[in-house]
Amino acid sequence: MAVRFCDACRTIRECPTCRRPVTGFKHVGVRGAASSSSGIWHYAAPCGHRYASSQQVQVAKGALAVYKGGPLWRAGYKWQNVYWGTYWKQANIPFTPARVDKSVANIEADKSYSGGLSEYNVGQGSVLASVIFASNPPQVLDDSQIGGFIKQWIQARLVPELGHTGAYNLFFPPGVTITLSSDKSCAQYCDFHNTDGTHFYTVEPYPCQTGCNQCTNSAFDTLTQGLSEELVELKTDMDPGTGWVIGNEELADFCDAQFKCKQISTGEYVNAWYSNRQGACWVRGPP
Repeated sequence: MAVRFCDACRTIRECPTCRRPVTGFKHVGVRGAASSSSGIWHYAAPCGHRYASSQQVQVAKGALAVYKGGPLWRAGYKWQNVYWGTYWKQANIPFTPARVDKSVANIEADKSYSGGLSEYNVGQGSVLASVIFASNPPQVLDDSQIGGFIKQWIQARLVPELGHTGAYNLFFPPGVTITLSSDKSCAQYCDFHNTDGTHFYTVEPYPCQTGCNQCTNSAFDTLTQGLSEELVELKTDMDPGTGWVIGNEELADFCDAQFKCKQISTGEYVNAWYSNRQGACWVRGPP
């Protein structure tokens, strides 16, 4: 049973919810919504019920993050932005793919925010030309289906094969629900990152109106906050639970508990990540 770092998972032989035998766990890096805590969520196979790990770290200053030996983002890796649906080709929408593309590039290039992750042996990459799909996604899409779609897109030459040298950022239009088993976007969670074992990706449902960290009333600002967190946590913990973690949390999850509005030098709102070097959550440094 591949359980990565979840010590409690090692002893589980039947699902606490349905009592069916457990053959393994899927681990997903999730930013929780409302009363759901952010962290690495564990889903039992084959039933799909979520197991709530109680593995916590005492809040104190110091080098709290621990490396578990998994893959990390290297200099030169690529981001591929994918906008799924005819919505993204419409005029007069609150924010355009071009604006999001610029923000992804700004976040990735920021020397203080993304560059600061060098303390975790993580490099800075670049952003490929984005892709907008004319077809619409299903109204309800489960994470278990995403890897299959990515493979189809690669086979059809709609997106490049990035393998372990990059990741796909998936943006969805309003009205689409993304599920993690029984957990739903904008109900239990805001966004997440994961891997199908071959490809790495972030999932960005259309910004939730409530329940997620918000610094302004702008849907775009809410998007960049959540997206920045998933970019950081994918880079530092590409296969959730095998990279840099703080107990059952990833680097930005830890700072979400005492959330403060922060911006990078180009103005985008971002979520802070924990710095072992500073013994505190990220604060913007000199440009």
